[in-house]
Amino acid sequence: MISKAATVESFLDTVSPEERVVFGKLRKLFKADKRIVESMLYRMPTYMLGETNVGAFNRQKNYLCLYAHPSAVDPYRKELGRLDCGKSCIRFKKPAELPLSVAAKIIKAAVGIAAKSA
Repeated sequence: MISKAATVESFLDTVSPEERVVFGKLRKLFKADKRIVESMLYRMPTYMLGETNVGAFNRQKNYLCLYAHPSAVDPYRKELGRLDCGKSCIRFKKPAELPLSVAAKIIKAAVGIAAKSA
């Protein structure tokens, strides 16, 4: 869904409490690297390292999603189990379905990829 929120905090105010928890954890994972800049680019919480997109998350009509570079997602597809994965998008219907330990690995890999590109 396209958000009209100007800030990530405003975006988080528009989601359910359960979604806010999982998105808050994803946000912390992205922001663990102090070089990452948070914005509402593409009308969703987006994380950049220089000019390189590290990843994002969003709420769609029928699912939640985490976006990361395809090379960061590929090694962890089996660990994501039955989650619906596109090239760079991991879709999950309920916040508890996303294994945060795997998301942490993916985000760390995405930061590494972005750092090499920056």
